[in-house]
Amino acid sequence: MMPSTPHGVDLDALLRIAAAHEVEGRVGVCRHPIRLTGRGLLVEAGTGRVLADTGDRQAITVRCRNRRAVRCPACSTLYKLVAFHLIAAGLRDEPTEAVGGVPRPRVFVTVTAPSFGPVHLGPARAGVLRPCHRAGAGCGRWHLPGDPLIGTPLEPGGYDYPGQVLFNAHAGMLWARFTTEARRTLAAVAGLSRREAARQVRMAFAKVAEFQVRGVVHFHAIVRLDGPDGLPTPPPTWATTHLLETAIRRAVPVVAVATPAVVGGRVLRWGRQVDIQPLPAGDVVVARYVAKYATKTAEAVGVDVPPLFCPACRGDGLRPGDDARRWCRVCSGTGRRSGISLDRLPAHGRMLVETCWRLGGLPDLRGLRLRRWAHQLGYRGHVTSKSLAYSTTFAALRGERRRWRLTRHAEAIGVDPTTDLLTVGDWRYTGQLGEDT
Repeated sequence: MMPSTPHGVDLDALLRIAAAHEVEGRVGVCRHPIRLTGRGLLVEAGTGRVLADTGDRQAITVRCRNRRAVRCPACSTLYKLVAFHLIAAGLRDEPTEAVGGVPRPRVFVTVTAPSFGPVHLGPARAGVLRPCHRAGAGCGRWHLPGDPLIGTPLEPGGYDYPGQVLFNAHAGMLWARFTTEARRTLAAVAGLSRREAARQVRMAFAKVAEFQVRGVVHFHAIVRLDGPDGLPTPPPTWATTHLLETAIRRAVPVVAVATPAVVGGRVLRWGRQVDIQPLPAGDVVVARYVAKYATKTAEAVGVDVPPLFCPACRGDGLRPGDDARRWCRVCSGTGRRSGISLDRLPAHGRMLVETCWRLGGLPDLRGLRLRRWAHQLGYRGHVTSKSLAYSTTFAALRGERRRWRLTRHAEAIGVDPTTDLLTVGDWRYTGQLGEDT
């Protein structure tokens, strides 16, 4: 039986809370819970009266909240659920039609990376087996699903490892420039100035980054057109799905990012494969598809290591703030954290990590922080992100569950759940259970 709705929680929020409660009970305990020691107070906001006190030196454990499935399956499942609600909120919490009864333009877009050299091919879509390139150009095999050769270079010596690492590092910038260009192109296709188009329509998106098996990121995104005030307002009648698709297709090949001359002065662009699918009104199935990638990262290429850089020197190998530029005492000048070995990584994944580390030592590429993100093959962006106007936020969704737990606690101690309550805590980190030693 579903409990009654507490003060300040709407029906949609209650359904999300119930789903999270069910999932939390089903996935079980956190693999690496965090230990905290301290004191917690439950306070009436209006008067400051203390309603509950845990007492000094109270020891508790909280979930690690790691989104990566390989690290904590339980917490990653909860993260996936929150990501689903975040994306679904922008698909169904809206007027489904624009002015004049025209469906609100909304498409599912996939933009990919270019080729950095031929790789072993796995099965095609729907699991259909295919030969690894044409006769004489590939290895001549038909790779089954799970074959470790899939995604690895046919000729490792000629593969453009620096180019792939730099693409990962600039993928976020490419996306930002794409969204800007798509808005400009939308105005041009509509025959409006950029300023006038911005007064009438807004473009919103939610995206997720997926690592292909070759170790390069591409993006899946939901792109939507709204009215001038965002989600609550419908777009004008001229803003159609066909117009949005045209703007996206024209914008993708235009955007580019240039790299410094120290790495050959490359010009990075999206790959040739661009997929755009219209989304029916109210269809949230795509939200499940997008959310499943929110808990996956570089393990797709067999790379599952913690950050490599020394936390004391941030990977430079030098003492921070030392004008004499003496070696860091913690890492003895290597810049690497001790105890991390790359020996067990697949050859292709290890080469990508080592390329990140090598390029990260170049002064001209210091801003890319490649050593900081070598464990992510150079990609330093969020796996799941959205534009401001797309929907709610992760913080707001987690706040719903926090407020619900607070009202349940209030009821348990005999306090009116409609009372404005505050939690005041003084907690200190004392360790993490299950961490590697």
